[in-house]
Amino acid sequence: MLLELHHPLDGYYQGTRFDRSGVFKSLIFEGIELCAPWFERYSPTMHDAVCGPSEEFSIIECGPYWLKPGVGLLFRDSEPYDRFKLYSVKDPGLWTVESEGASTVFRHRLDSYYDYSKEIRLVSENVFRIDHELKALIPWEGTVYNHNFFTLGKLETGPSRLIDFPFSPEGVWRTEYDSVGFSERGIRFSRALCKGESVYNCGIHEAGKSGMPYDMTLSEGPLSIHIQGSAPVTHTVFWANHRIACVEPYVKLVAAPGEKMHWSIMYEINLCHEN
Repeated sequence: MLLELHHPLDGYYQGTRFDRSGVFKSLIFEGIELCAPWFERYSPTMHDAVCGPSEEFSIIECGPYWLKPGVGLLFRDSEPYDRFKLYSVKDPGLWTVESEGASTVFRHRLDSYYDYSKEIRLVSENVFRIDHELKALIPWEGTVYNHNFFTLGKLETGPSRLIDFPFSPEGVWRTEYDSVGFSERGIRFSRALCKGESVYNCGIHEAGKSGMPYDMTLSEGPLSIHIQGSAPVTHTVFWANHRIACVEPYVKLVAAPGEKMHWSIMYEINLCHEN
């Protein structure tokens, strides 16, 4: 497995939506590129110009500012917060990056607000793990989710893309689709999505229960990625367009000043002979 990451200050991603630490540049397994640019145009300030496991924190309201971990302190305007909008950054905080062997640690400190670190480690030839620690310096209540922008070697979303859970899922689709729906154990596409088409589900959960475990598998042809998180999931969103299909599990973060929050996500990649 070959993994390349962007430095938070190398200029590739300058949006104000996603955590700038650990932005994936390339992930290759057995000659297959698992994450690659899926957008048709690129700008460093695009809100979603990111690939692979991409994390977004909810905002913390701080008087005339919005606090966005992994980005900094944002100037607040008179409108409700819009994650798709580019905001001016009042204080970008202090970044450090340390790499040693199979591990890279990103640390983002914002005086009086938080001290956040993310370690991305290659555990074995087919497993990598993302470990997080966030020390709150103010009262903290919010969420973080991972968008999982995996292409799995193929820039087309259709019947060959499989999403599986260790339970029977249910949830609310944005509308009635003829292209996608739930199977007994996951999500299946009945046809390829067309350019300009997207599908959305706002709250996947285990049938008969209010939540779901942080456990899912993404497959495409001979390749599968099993994703397992350490923290409970509050809700899970699913979004796909003609190029990508993303499962987005949300985790709640609550802490008093001085407390540390920890959570991790494990990714196991395998070649399989059956779907």
